[in-house]
Amino acid sequence: MKPFHLLVACSIAVATLLSPLATDVAQSADRTQISHGSARILSAAWGLNNGNRCPTGETGLDNIPVTFTWFIETPSIDVTDFLITRDDGTTINPTCALQFPPNEPNELQTVNLIGDFGDPAAARPVTVTVVGDLKGHEPRQNQWLAIRPGLSHSIVQIEAGPDISDAWMLTPRMLEGDMNACRVGSTFVRVVWSNGMTAYPTGAEIGDAVVNSYRAIFTLRNGKTISIRPLAVADLADHSTPAMDDNMHDLCLPPIAAGAELREIRVAANLLQDPNGDPDGVQRFTVRSDRSS
Repeated sequence: MKPFHLLVACSIAVATLLSPLATDVAQSADRTQISHGSARILSAAWGLNNGNRCPTGETGLDNIPVTFTWFIETPSIDVTDFLITRDDGTTINPTCALQFPPNEPNELQTVNLIGDFGDPAAARPVTVTVVGDLKGHEPRQNQWLAIRPGLSHSIVQIEAGPDISDAWMLTPRMLEGDMNACRVGSTFVRVVWSNGMTAYPTGAEIGDAVVNSYRAIFTLRNGKTISIRPLAVADLADHSTPAMDDNMHDLCLPPIAAGAELREIRVAANLLQDPNGDPDGVQRFTVRSDRSS
């Protein structure tokens, strides 16, 4: 498995943003995402088995990146907020819970849970539940609101490749001060995956093959559908090695007609891999028209 390292403050924590379930056929089919109007868990995926560590020094741990519709307030995060249930009925809290590698102010959708969650040959983690009081807000809002306990999501297993969890339009204000923001284009789309991604099969930073494969599908006011290839993909090389890549890409697009609505993100198969080295399937991620963001 290719490690997905984690750094927090001056401490180093090695972890992975994980892969979807081997038997989950959704990554090669159309997927429709819920609105950002309420706090929900979009994806949870089991990471590198026994190959992660927490900033406090614990080693030999797993990780489960959990991605929400909302940004999560960092100070509200505690390990007791999350409960992992295994397929044998046992439960455990994470050893640490970090917003890293997606650690920029416009990347707060994902919380990396790190701990001894199970083993592929024994008890496997199958569900994550929020049991504590988190705070969050929609991506384009600013006021932190309470998130009631009870959010839950199945955990995609270690064997499958990454898939898209979310996609939404970034505003210029959200990119202010972002050293990894698009340097070309004037329309910007955030694509959030279930795991950190590098190029398949090399594990290097993504290149032209991924850029040329991405398509953002928009519907114009007159009902016409257009397919746009990005001029570039940003939010790359934002940590010291590709192995530490986070689960977010920013599509740098040319000008889009006023009133156009983002409808879908497409990517071909076998171009991206998760930290376990598993390739993506065909991605056709549908963005619902009732999104509030």
